[in-house]
Amino acid sequence: MNVRLRKFIGALGLIVFSLVFYTFAISVAIARLPGLATPWHILFYFLTVVIWFIPCALLIRWIQKP
Repeated sequence: MNVRLRKFIGALGLIVFSLVFYTFAISVAIARLPGLATPWHILFYFLTVVIWFIPCALLIRWIQKP
C-alpha cells in the first residue's frame, strides 16, 4: 500500500474513531457521573483517555510501517 494512502486512511480513521468514541464517552459521563465524588470523575476520564490511546497508538504504528 502506498504511504500517502496509508496516512490518509489512518488520519480519517483517527478522526472518525475519536469523534465516535468521545461522543460515547461524553454520553456515559452525562448519564453516570452527576452526583458522584470528584475522584470518580478523575478516574473515569483517566480510563477514558487510556482506552482511547491504545487503539490510536496501534493505528499510528500501522501508519508508520514502511
